[in-house]
Amino acid sequence: MLATSIADALEALSSMEKGRPYSLRRVDPKRRLADDLAILAGELGITPLVIGGLAVNHHGYLRLTAAVDVLVAKESAGALLRRLRAEPGWKPQGEGFKNSALGVSVDFCVEGEKTAPGSSETFPNPSELETVDTEPLPVPSLSELIALKVMSGRARDDADVVELLKRHRARIPALRRKASKRLRTPEARERLRQLVARARAELRRRRS
Repeated sequence: MLATSIADALEALSSMEKGRPYSLRRVDPKRRLADDLAILAGELGITPLVIGGLAVNHHGYLRLTAAVDVLVAKESAGALLRRLRAEPGWKPQGEGFKNSALGVSVDFCVEGEKTAPGSSETFPNPSELETVDTEPLPVPSLSELIALKVMSGRARDDADVVELLKRHRARIPALRRKASKRLRTPEARERLRQLVARARAELRRRRS
Protein backbone atom coordinates (compact mmCIF):
# COMPACT_ATOMS: atom_id res chain seq x y z
CA MET A 1 0.00 0.00 0.00
CA LEU A 2 2.82 2.40 0.90
CA ALA A 3 4.66 1.56 -2.32
CA THR A 4 1.52 2.30 -4.32
CA SER A 5 1.09 5.65 -2.57
CA ILE A 6 4.72 6.60 -3.28
CA ALA A 7 4.35 5.57 -6.93
CA ASP A 8 1.18 7.64 -7.27
CA ALA A 9 2.89 10.65 -5.70
CA LEU A 10 5.90 10.36 -7.99
CA GLU A 11 3.65 10.07 -11.02
CA ALA A 12 1.72 13.17 -9.94
CA LEU A 13 4.95 15.12 -9.38
CA SER A 14 6.15 14.21 -12.87
CA SER A 15 3.11 16.02 -14.32
CA MET A 16 3.84 19.27 -12.46
CA GLU A 17 5.71 22.08 -14.16
CA LYS A 18 5.86 25.78 -13.30
CA GLY A 19 4.71 28.20 -15.94
CA ARG A 20 1.80 26.07 -17.12
CA PRO A 21 -1.85 26.54 -16.07
CA TYR A 22 -2.17 25.21 -12.51
CA SER A 23 1.50 24.16 -12.93
CA LEU A 24 0.27 20.99 -14.64
CA ARG A 25 1.12 19.54 -18.00
CA ARG A 26 -1.82 18.89 -20.31
CA VAL A 27 -1.48 15.11 -19.81
CA ASP A 28 -2.15 15.36 -16.07
CA PRO A 29 -5.58 13.83 -15.26
CA LYS A 30 -6.57 16.82 -13.11
CA ARG A 31 -5.74 19.21 -15.96
CA ARG A 32 -7.70 17.01 -18.39
CA LEU A 33 -10.67 17.00 -15.99
CA ALA A 34 -10.53 20.81 -15.86
CA ASP A 35 -10.54 20.84 -19.67
CA ASP A 36 -13.60 18.59 -19.81
CA LEU A 37 -15.41 20.53 -17.09
CA ALA A 38 -14.74 23.82 -18.89
CA ILE A 39 -16.35 22.47 -22.06
CA LEU A 40 -19.45 21.13 -20.29
CA ALA A 41 -19.87 24.26 -18.16
CA GLY A 42 -19.24 26.52 -21.15
CA GLU A 43 -22.12 24.91 -23.02
CA LEU A 44 -24.33 26.14 -20.15
CA GLY A 45 -22.76 29.60 -20.08
CA ILE A 46 -21.13 28.86 -16.71
CA THR A 47 -17.51 29.57 -15.76
CA PRO A 48 -16.48 27.77 -12.56
CA LEU A 49 -13.56 29.27 -10.65
CA VAL A 50 -10.74 26.85 -9.82
CA ILE A 51 -9.79 27.10 -6.14
CA GLY A 52 -8.04 24.71 -3.77
CA GLY A 53 -4.78 22.96 -4.56
CA LEU A 54 -4.67 23.72 -8.28
CA ALA A 55 -5.01 27.45 -7.61
CA VAL A 56 -2.28 27.19 -4.98
CA ASN A 57 -0.06 25.53 -7.58
CA HIS A 58 -0.83 28.26 -10.10
CA HIS A 59 0.37 30.91 -7.64
CA GLY A 60 3.74 29.29 -7.13
CA TYR A 61 3.49 26.79 -4.27
CA LEU A 62 3.58 23.31 -5.82
CA ARG A 63 1.84 20.67 -3.76
CA LEU A 64 -0.02 17.47 -4.52
CA THR A 65 -3.81 17.50 -4.57
CA ALA A 66 -6.19 14.65 -5.25
CA ALA A 67 -9.16 16.56 -6.63
CA VAL A 68 -10.16 19.65 -8.55
CA ASP A 69 -12.00 22.16 -6.33
CA VAL A 70 -14.21 24.74 -8.03
CA LEU A 71 -16.42 27.60 -6.87
CA VAL A 72 -19.74 28.18 -8.62
CA ALA A 73 -22.51 30.74 -8.25
CA LYS A 74 -25.64 29.54 -6.46
CA GLU A 75 -27.82 30.29 -9.49
CA SER A 76 -25.57 28.17 -11.73
CA ALA A 77 -24.91 25.20 -9.47
CA GLY A 78 -28.15 23.31 -10.14
CA ALA A 79 -27.81 23.39 -13.92
CA LEU A 80 -24.18 22.28 -13.82
CA LEU A 81 -24.86 19.41 -11.42
CA ARG A 82 -27.78 18.19 -13.52
CA ARG A 83 -25.59 18.25 -16.63
CA LEU A 84 -22.89 16.18 -14.95
CA ARG A 85 -25.44 13.64 -13.70
CA ALA A 86 -26.57 13.12 -17.28
CA GLU A 87 -23.05 13.00 -18.73
CA PRO A 88 -21.56 9.51 -19.35
CA GLY A 89 -18.54 8.76 -17.19
CA TRP A 90 -19.37 11.29 -14.48
CA LYS A 91 -20.62 9.78 -11.21
CA PRO A 92 -21.76 11.60 -8.04
CA GLN A 93 -19.19 11.35 -5.26
CA GLY A 94 -19.04 13.21 -1.96
CA GLU A 95 -19.45 16.94 -2.56
CA GLY A 96 -19.09 16.60 -6.31
CA PHE A 97 -18.47 14.12 -9.08
CA LYS A 98 -15.82 11.66 -10.20
CA ASN A 99 -14.77 11.25 -13.79
CA SER A 100 -14.37 7.48 -14.03
CA ALA A 101 -12.25 7.61 -17.19
CA LEU A 102 -9.70 9.94 -15.61
CA GLY A 103 -10.00 8.64 -12.05
CA VAL A 104 -10.20 12.20 -10.71
CA SER A 105 -12.92 13.98 -8.73
CA VAL A 106 -14.23 17.52 -8.82
CA ASP A 107 -15.58 19.02 -5.58
CA PHE A 108 -18.05 21.89 -5.78
CA CYS A 109 -18.10 24.87 -3.43
CA VAL A 110 -21.30 26.85 -3.88
CA GLU A 111 -21.88 30.53 -3.20
CA GLY A 112 -23.57 31.02 0.17
CA GLU A 113 -22.47 27.69 1.66
CA LYS A 114 -20.27 27.66 4.76
CA THR A 115 -16.59 27.41 3.93
CA ALA A 116 -16.13 24.68 6.57
CA PRO A 117 -18.20 23.03 9.32
CA GLY A 118 -18.61 25.47 12.18
CA SER A 119 -17.34 28.43 10.17
CA SER A 120 -19.30 31.68 10.09
CA GLU A 121 -17.77 32.56 6.72
CA THR A 122 -19.58 31.63 3.50
CA PHE A 123 -18.35 31.27 -0.06
CA PRO A 124 -18.76 34.44 -2.14
CA ASN A 125 -20.15 34.63 -5.66
CA PRO A 126 -17.20 33.93 -7.99
CA SER A 127 -18.18 36.93 -10.10
CA GLU A 128 -17.35 39.18 -7.12
CA LEU A 129 -13.75 37.98 -6.95
CA GLU A 130 -10.71 39.34 -8.71
CA THR A 131 -9.47 36.55 -10.95
CA VAL A 132 -6.56 35.51 -13.14
CA ASP A 133 -7.60 34.41 -16.63
CA THR A 134 -6.00 31.10 -17.47
CA GLU A 135 -6.97 28.13 -19.59
CA PRO A 136 -9.19 26.26 -19.26
CA LEU A 137 -10.75 27.89 -16.18
CA PRO A 138 -9.78 31.01 -14.19
CA VAL A 139 -8.29 31.04 -10.69
CA PRO A 140 -8.69 33.68 -7.96
CA SER A 141 -6.05 36.37 -7.66
CA LEU A 142 -3.50 35.64 -4.95
CA SER A 143 -5.11 37.90 -2.34
CA GLU A 144 -8.56 36.41 -3.03
CA LEU A 145 -7.19 32.86 -2.79
CA ILE A 146 -5.54 33.69 0.53
CA ALA A 147 -8.85 35.07 1.81
CA LEU A 148 -10.72 31.92 0.73
CA LYS A 149 -8.14 29.78 2.49
CA VAL A 150 -8.35 31.81 5.69
CA MET A 151 -12.15 31.55 5.61
CA SER A 152 -12.00 27.76 5.89
CA GLY A 153 -9.93 27.66 9.08
CA ARG A 154 -8.52 24.22 8.23
CA ALA A 155 -4.92 23.29 9.00
CA ARG A 156 -4.16 22.38 5.36
CA ASP A 157 -5.44 25.77 4.20
CA ASP A 158 -3.48 27.58 6.92
CA ALA A 159 -0.32 25.87 5.69
CA ASP A 160 -1.11 26.90 2.11
CA VAL A 161 -1.48 30.54 3.16
CA VAL A 162 1.85 30.52 4.97
CA GLU A 163 3.67 28.98 2.02
CA LEU A 164 2.07 31.35 -0.48
CA LEU A 165 3.04 34.35 1.64
CA LYS A 166 6.63 33.09 1.91
CA ARG A 167 6.86 32.74 -1.86
CA HIS A 168 5.56 36.29 -2.33
CA ARG A 169 7.37 37.85 0.62
CA ALA A 170 7.73 41.30 -0.96
CA ARG A 171 3.95 41.51 -1.35
CA ILE A 172 2.97 40.41 2.17
CA PRO A 173 1.70 43.84 3.39
CA ALA A 174 -0.41 44.42 0.26
CA LEU A 175 -1.72 40.86 0.23
CA ARG A 176 -2.74 41.12 3.87
CA ARG A 177 -4.62 44.37 3.25
CA LYS A 178 -6.49 43.06 0.22
CA ALA A 179 -7.30 39.68 1.76
CA SER A 180 -8.53 41.31 4.97
CA LYS A 181 -11.09 43.34 3.01
CA ARG A 182 -12.65 40.12 1.72
CA LEU A 183 -12.99 38.58 5.20
CA ARG A 184 -16.28 39.23 6.99
CA THR A 185 -15.53 38.38 10.61
CA PRO A 186 -13.02 39.63 13.20
CA GLU A 187 -12.07 35.99 13.86
CA ALA A 188 -11.03 35.48 10.24
CA ARG A 189 -9.04 38.72 10.18
CA GLU A 190 -7.24 37.68 13.36
CA ARG A 191 -6.46 34.31 11.78
CA LEU A 192 -4.95 36.11 8.80
CA ARG A 193 -2.83 38.26 11.14
CA GLN A 194 -1.50 35.13 12.87
CA LEU A 195 -0.69 33.43 9.56
CA VAL A 196 1.18 36.50 8.34
CA ALA A 197 3.18 36.51 11.57
CA ARG A 198 3.91 32.80 11.14
CA ALA A 199 5.12 33.29 7.55
CA ARG A 200 7.41 36.16 8.59
CA ALA A 201 8.81 34.14 11.49
CA GLU A 202 9.61 31.23 9.17
CA LEU A 203 11.31 33.61 6.73
CA ARG A 204 13.45 35.03 9.54
CA ARG A 205 14.49 31.53 10.64
CA ARG A 206 15.45 30.70 7.07
CA ARG A 207 17.77 33.73 6.91
CA SER A 208 19.43 33.05 10.27
